[in-house]
Amino acid sequence: MISTSKSRLTTLLLDLATHETEVHHVEEVSPHFRLVSITGDGLRNASWTPGDIVQVIVVGAALLGPWEIRSYTPLALDPETGTAEILWYVHGGGPGSDWGASATAGTSCRVVGPRRAVSLLKPRRPLVFFGDETSFSTAIAARATPSGFQDVRFVFEVDSVEESRAVLGRFGLSDAVVVAREPGDDHLHAVEREVVGAYRSAGSGLLTGKASSIQHLYRALRAAGAQGRQVNNVPYWAPGKKGLKGH
Repeated sequence: MISTSKSRLTTLLLDLATHETEVHHVEEVSPHFRLVSITGDGLRNASWTPGDIVQVIVVGAALLGPWEIRSYTPLALDPETGTAEILWYVHGGGPGSDWGASATAGTSCRVVGPRRAVSLLKPRRPLVFFGDETSFSTAIAARATPSGFQDVRFVFEVDSVEESRAVLGRFGLSDAVVVAREPGDDHLHAVEREVVGAYRSAGSGLLTGKASSIQHLYRALRAAGAQGRQVNNVPYWAPGKKGLKGH
């Protein structure tokens, strides 16, 4: 049993480290994607740059745990209303996905941030952006930059081409290149052609999503003459590991 003083200390630390928020609205965009709006006073007047993340406690309500925290990139954050919108990928692969699947209006949650992850303002345009389903919210956040989607070529590896095209089109990314995953990552040859080809015209790259896919494409871009400073890497996940940077 936790003593009263220890419980109070835990509550104090939790209040200092996180913001109390609640789910304001949930939209079923497709079978595997939900648009989740989270609202709270801690997000009011927040400093947010497109590409910044928020961290959500998806399991547990106290620092003593057990608890799990996952990072997500809002596609928009309104500091006046204190509302962050996240395109949640529900794939049944862990506590973050389970939380996103079960969240309804009124669901309470605690969040940390916004925090810096990758600034979508910094990469030079033209730009090639690579990712997967976990990158959709980040990609859509680019529309909040002064240049929006202008001069960005989006390339994604996905499980369902049909569903992904419908979701991306819903948010203005109908021109994105979408490549279906294949056993043994054989699809990466097609992805590589798209990314390297776009890079030769763009000269700047941002690689997100699965760590091993990023490594493959980074090597291909270096072989094509890219300098390290011209390509940013933000791995979001790797099989068997917890979320790295979030999405």
